[in-house]
Amino acid sequence: MLTMFVKPWRGRSRIRGMLTAAAWYKDGDFWQFAVTTVVALALGALGALATVRASNPKRRLVYRTLANTSLFVASHSATSALMVTHGITPVLRPRVIELELKNGGRKDITLDQFHAGAPIKYDLGADIVAVLDVSTEPTGSTPPVVEVDPASRNSLTVKPFLLARKQVVRISILVDGAQADVQFLSVPLVDVDRREGAAVEEPHWTRKVTDNLPPIAFCVTLVFVAADTLFRS
Repeated sequence: MLTMFVKPWRGRSRIRGMLTAAAWYKDGDFWQFAVTTVVALALGALGALATVRASNPKRRLVYRTLANTSLFVASHSATSALMVTHGITPVLRPRVIELELKNGGRKDITLDQFHAGAPIKYDLGADIVAVLDVSTEPTGSTPPVVEVDPASRNSLTVKPFLLARKQVVRISILVDGAQADVQFLSVPLVDVDRREGAAVEEPHWTRKVTDNLPPIAFCVTLVFVAADTLFRS
């Protein structure tokens, strides 16, 4: 007698499993959960970035020497053929020094940032004859009071003042003396980052994101709501 064993066909259950696995992307509840989670994470990340930025505003003073130039060339400085006077005072070794102070941060540097009301102080390395000019930009911003330190003819002081965001101050001084490097003797600022040289600003993309947080959050929400509606239909 021949006996045959027939193995049950399980293809139907496999197909049912494949259909079940393939249908997850059509599940409205899944997409509602996914959209809600992604939107919450995106808004949370943007909110945290904005909070950190607002609670830690960067105040940055950037200072540099733009020029330190003799008014005589070498051949003239060795003779008495040329003479420079300021008023009636002769200047034997005239030099023009130009200094720059810039607010390179996101916040104004106010009078409160100057510790105990102390001024910014420079050592120009030569006798100061006169402060020729103090200019500021943008137009309408207030220039500081700049004076020669009575205790030393080499020292220049900049009294405490409001240095607004993106404001630039330039100071031109006539000195009498040989070439010497300009030195900062004192920059008594509290909670202000100080840097010598060209301004270093925060990356462009971080400014754009945090400055435009509300519309970005709205757009992110709109995109995911649209995606949720699309997958539900």
